[in-house]
Amino acid sequence: MKKTDIEKVSRAIIDRLKEEKSLVEIPEPRRTFKGKLEESAILLLSDLHLGRENHFIDIETGRDYLTYNREIAIKEANRLLDGVQRINELLSRSYKIDKLYIFVLGDLIEGQELFSEQQLLIEEGIGRQMLFAIRLLSDLIKELLKEFKEIKIVNVPGNHGRLIKKSYSFEVYYNNIDFLIGKMLQAIFEKEKRIEIQTPESWFFRTKVYDWQYFLHHGATIRSWMGIPYYGIVRQSRQRKAEMDIDIECIGHFHMQLEIPISSESLTLVNGCWIEKDSYAWNKYGRLTKPEQIYFGVSPKRPRTWQFALNLRPKEKQKEPRIKIESLSSPKEKENEIKK
Repeated sequence: MKKTDIEKVSRAIIDRLKEEKSLVEIPEPRRTFKGKLEESAILLLSDLHLGRENHFIDIETGRDYLTYNREIAIKEANRLLDGVQRINELLSRSYKIDKLYIFVLGDLIEGQELFSEQQLLIEEGIGRQMLFAIRLLSDLIKELLKEFKEIKIVNVPGNHGRLIKKSYSFEVYYNNIDFLIGKMLQAIFEKEKRIEIQTPESWFFRTKVYDWQYFLHHGATIRSWMGIPYYGIVRQSRQRKAEMDIDIECIGHFHMQLEIPISSESLTLVNGCWIEKDSYAWNKYGRLTKPEQIYFGVSPKRPRTWQFALNLRPKEKQKEPRIKIESLSSPKEKENEIKK
C-alpha cells in the first residue's frame, strides 16, 4: 500500500467517525489535585493488540477459555481509567499535576497477515481493528481530559501495525497502521487546545519533559536470547546511551514489565501488554503475560519520582463503565445476532 493510499483511507475513516454519535458519558470536570508540589505524569500505552482473540488452556480441566477480545479490551480501558483516577486521588493532597504525557509505544492493533497462522488469532480484519482502535483511544483521551488540564501524546509505531511481512525496521514509517491511527487522532482532536498529539515520522523519537530526555521506540529491533529480552536490551540501550543523551528509555514489545538500569543515571522501562495469558508467549517461551501498563511521575528535579503498575484485569463487579463502544459490532458478533 502506497503513502497516497494510506492518506485516502485515513480521510475516509475520519469522515465516518465524525458521522457517528459519541457514546462516551462525559463526567463533570474534577479538581483532584490540591497539593503544592508541581509535577507531570507519564502514562506508557502499548501492545493493545486490538482485534486479537486470545484463548488459553486451563491445565487442570483441559478446556480453553477466552482471555482477550474487543469486549475485554473495553473493560481493560475502563480499569486503566479507574487506576489513574485512584492514584491521582492518592497523590492529590501533596501534588499538583496538571499535565499528562502519554507515550504510545506501538502494537495498537493485532494485524492480519503478518504470519501464516494469524488468521486463527483474530476476530476481525485490519480495517475494523483500526476503526475500533480509533474509537477506543479517542474515548480514552476524552475521559483523561477530566483528570488533567493538558495532555500531550507522542505516538511511535510497532511491528504489528506494518503492512508487509518483512521486518518492520526496513519499512517506511507511513506504511504502518499505528502511524495512521496517530495521524487520525491528530485530525479528530485538532480543535481541542488542551491536547497536543505528535506522530513522529520515524520508528524512534526522543522527547523532553522538563529538561529530562525520554527515548521512545517499540522495541522490536531488540534481539532476545532464549526468550529473555534482558541481554539484548542492555546491549542495545548502553550503546545508544553512549551516542545520545538519554535519561529514560521507554519501550514495549515484550509483553512483560521490566526496569533495567543502563547506567548510574539512566534506565530502560519496558511496558506490559493488554493480553491476559497470551497463548503465543506461553507456547513459544513458557511465560504467562498479565495486562499491565506503567504510570509514573516526573519533576524538574528527577526524571522519575513515583511509579505504579496499572492492573488492567477486569473486576467481576465493575462500576458503570465510562467507555462504551456498542455501535461497532464485530463480524462475529453480527453473525451471532443473525443466528439468534
